[in-house]
Amino acid sequence: MGLSNLFQNNSRVLTFTIAGSHFGIDACNILSFSDEYKQIQAITNEQFPSFLGYLDYRDTLVNVYDSATLLNRKRNRDYKSQLITEIDTYKQSHTDWVSALEQAIVTNERFTLPRDPDQCTFGKWFGNFKTEDTDILALMSKVDEPHRLIHQLADTLIGLRDKGQGERAIRLLSIEKGTTLKKLLRTLEQIQEILKRDIHPVIIHLTKDGTTPCFSLVLDEVDDIIDYKAENLDTRITDTLCHEPLKGYLRHSSGKNYMMLCIDKLSEQVVKITPLEDCIS
Repeated sequence: MGLSNLFQNNSRVLTFTIAGSHFGIDACNILSFSDEYKQIQAITNEQFPSFLGYLDYRDTLVNVYDSATLLNRKRNRDYKSQLITEIDTYKQSHTDWVSALEQAIVTNERFTLPRDPDQCTFGKWFGNFKTEDTDILALMSKVDEPHRLIHQLADTLIGLRDKGQGERAIRLLSIEKGTTLKKLLRTLEQIQEILKRDIHPVIIHLTKDGTTPCFSLVLDEVDDIIDYKAENLDTRITDTLCHEPLKGYLRHSSGKNYMMLCIDKLSEQVVKITPLEDCIS
């Protein structure tokens, strides 16, 4: 998708987020963006992990770099992939928890797994989880009730067993497996589906002169294209940020602040971290 109409307006910026940090790059430095991540001719080089390989842009091979790695941040897509795997673990652990409860009722053994929903591994993670994704937040609000109800089963059903009502306890557990546990697992699966949907890297092709591609960046996600006024760009770079390829801070009227990337500093940085035989920018 082209951004040629944006090149004429140097007061627009493409914003994106990496590991909770908000960045921006002037629209006049963007030739186009695409979703051709899988088309990258990959290069594996442990010495230069941010250099991903090449992509054909209008019959020209252009170097492609991972923005997060280049900026010394954690990749959002890695975090989401890890979270998907962790949720698989949480789903299995609660299936196992219910099976262990059933075994304890049948064999009259002591049930030793956590009864407090805040003390199981998932409960501890749930209590500290934060996200700005409204879809995930909506689903997370539906997780708490079935999760707590599942853990409450231990006291209730073990109590019935100890009163000689083991068969009734098993019947009730069977009902809860088909309702409460199923609801919990399905909600967690829906969260995973959203995370998988959101893993969709975008490539932006960058330019200095508005015509010639110099290199491309992979972004985990694009936020918006916004207008800004020159007076809102603070070009005073503090000592702590002098190593970053920035030209300043954009203090936007929306209340958000963005670290504005400098195309010249980025170009200098990618040349330094690209093997000489692969440097075609």
